[in-house]
Amino acid sequence: MRVFYLVLPIFLFHLIGNAQEIKGRVIDSLTQEAISGASVYIDGTSRGVITNLDGYFTFNYPENVKSALVVRMLGYKTIRFNNPLEADLSSILLVQKADELDAVIINPDPWSREKKEGYFKKYFLGTSTIAADCKILNLDDVKMRFNPVTGLMAARCNKPIMVRNKHLGYLISYDLIDFELQFEKKVLKAGPGIVLPNNALTLESFHLKEAYYLGSSFFQELSDKPSRIRKYLKRRNDLYKVSELRFFRSLAADELQDKGYVLYYDKFAVPIKNHIRVKQFETYSVVGFRHDKYPIIDSKNNRTDIYLTGEQIVVDQHGNNLSGKAIKFNGFMAELRVGGMLPLDFIPQEN
Repeated sequence: MRVFYLVLPIFLFHLIGNAQEIKGRVIDSLTQEAISGASVYIDGTSRGVITNLDGYFTFNYPENVKSALVVRMLGYKTIRFNNPLEADLSSILLVQKADELDAVIINPDPWSREKKEGYFKKYFLGTSTIAADCKILNLDDVKMRFNPVTGLMAARCNKPIMVRNKHLGYLISYDLIDFELQFEKKVLKAGPGIVLPNNALTLESFHLKEAYYLGSSFFQELSDKPSRIRKYLKRRNDLYKVSELRFFRSLAADELQDKGYVLYYDKFAVPIKNHIRVKQFETYSVVGFRHDKYPIIDSKNNRTDIYLTGEQIVVDQHGNNLSGKAIKFNGFMAELRVGGMLPLDFIPQEN
């Protein structure tokens, strides 16, 4: 059985409810000179700007999404402000990245680059039909390594990973924080009736056990043509109906049943209210589960298996899962991943 972590972009919610203008300036920490062309955006959304020639930026912090503010520039370390409305942004100091050398390799990597790229694209972009219309534009910048001793394949990238999603009409800039595939090693021994290739006595194979990725994202439109925008909006709306964003929003609002979800336990459909308890606060909900595993079917008859590592998770009213690895998915929603991800400020038109 493979279990995949469902990880949304990182963001923390705070209690300010009205849209406010935020402004600031980005400068080099060493030279104290202005940095023009730096990206300043709200994590997981399509809201952002670049700094002008003097390093200044200004835009409205959206009312309906309260996420981290990310400041990023090639050659510098990325900075995050989890509470930007409370932070001093008048002089944001970016620190230049030092030349990074790869760690000394103790265990040689037996996998080819092609094989690792196949795994990376599958578990980063996802395995849904949408992923087929997604392309990583700078895949060569992604460094990957497989350790045969630990069974861990890891990936990192010093630049934002650029994903062109032609199905949904997004250009996604993704800052990868963690990417790990944990494999389980199995050893097959030669014996009566078992003949291994090249007359080997043993044969090692690796089977994926867990997949995990984490990062921050910024969404831009691929086209401004009205005909294409209409097509993209329809596809986004169709995706939203089966998306993880809708699931978490419905969960936080205690509306899973109203939104057409059916919960199962021990092979039988069960009343959601008897198994999931939602305690709502002003800006977030604490969700308790009676058991640690549930299959759930959405309104389009897609199945996802939910695994809990604790009795409760925390979800804010906008659909942000604030509990990280406390909830894991397998099945349909786990297959969506970055290719099937929608920005937090997406507003659906549900029927």
